[in-house]
Amino acid sequence: MDDFNNFFDDQRNSHPEHTPVYHTPSPKNNKLGPVGIMCVVLAVVMCVVVLVNVIVLASLKQTIAEEYAASISADMREQYINAVNEALKNTDIVEDVTNAATQKALEALNSSVGKVANTKSASVARLYMYEGSNANPSTTSYSGIASGFLITDSSKSNPYRYLLTNAHCVRYESTKSQQSGYPFGIGRVTYEWASFGTIICMFDGDTSNYYKLEVVAYGAYQGDHLDAESDDPDIALLRIVGKVSGSGTVSGQPSNTEHPSLKLALSDAQRGSDVALIGNPEGVGTTNSISVGTVSQTGITISSWGSGTFVMTDAAVNGGNSGGPMINEDGFVVGIVESKLVDESIDNMGFALSVSTIRDFVSSVSEKKNLNLSL
Repeated sequence: MDDFNNFFDDQRNSHPEHTPVYHTPSPKNNKLGPVGIMCVVLAVVMCVVVLVNVIVLASLKQTIAEEYAASISADMREQYINAVNEALKNTDIVEDVTNAATQKALEALNSSVGKVANTKSASVARLYMYEGSNANPSTTSYSGIASGFLITDSSKSNPYRYLLTNAHCVRYESTKSQQSGYPFGIGRVTYEWASFGTIICMFDGDTSNYYKLEVVAYGAYQGDHLDAESDDPDIALLRIVGKVSGSGTVSGQPSNTEHPSLKLALSDAQRGSDVALIGNPEGVGTTNSISVGTVSQTGITISSWGSGTFVMTDAAVNGGNSGGPMINEDGFVVGIVESKLVDESIDNMGFALSVSTIRDFVSSVSEKKNLNLSL
């Protein structure tokens, strides 16, 4: 380390050291006269006046400086903007930059989750369930309604298209037997799990075509009378068999272009994010409906609704919405609409299975059944 001790002494003391000699003046009698006293008073008054003026001027200077600084700042901003605009006028990229900026602005203005979801509605199916097999939708009343959405496109290697919905949409508690003989004519009813005999779907923009579906795999849920069949989540994977023709089916799949598959998000929705639900509430109308809301909570577990985690939202959920997609602002699926809580003290509490639960289910089924589904 450099040693700077005595550095300045060495530089300054170029002459030999010497001892200073102090000359003390002889004491005198310095008594002030009247004129001297008056001079002192005047000097004090003048000092006070000068001090006050200095304080006032300093305050005024600060005020002027602040106002001037603000004026300079605003003027500088205006000059800067004008300089940038003038510079852009002299470049060849102005038109490209302007067009790109305009496009980005339009995209931002149209990025509300409801408008994004509206572009995805053609990929969401309205499901109609019938207890009998080979039911004709033109002549037979359906037993249940729900929603579902496409997750694959048809290809040469896999010509069939697949949908997702809830297991509780395609499975139900069927009466197994009724026993009488109890006192007062009261009988005992037993139940069993059953699947609907026929499942038909339609898509927005394609109301002239019905498509028949078959259940490939399903999870489980807690019924009113029966326990859940397994520990799997309340999800079902369906496959489109073909177009409905009378009471039979013919080959045909929904167009990949007109009804593209929806993409699953890579991560779960975050609390506070905007979402939209697309579905077929109560079967009202001939097109899907969209409700918009916010994610209220995530990572919820509800054992009676099966395994997996749920997302809570304040978006409207009604009968028929079950099985439909929950869409985020980027157009990706972040959940499958499950149900809502109904009580006089509860409002706006809808639930959807999280996308991480969906991915785990589809991956497991695809591997077990060798479906090679690519998400």
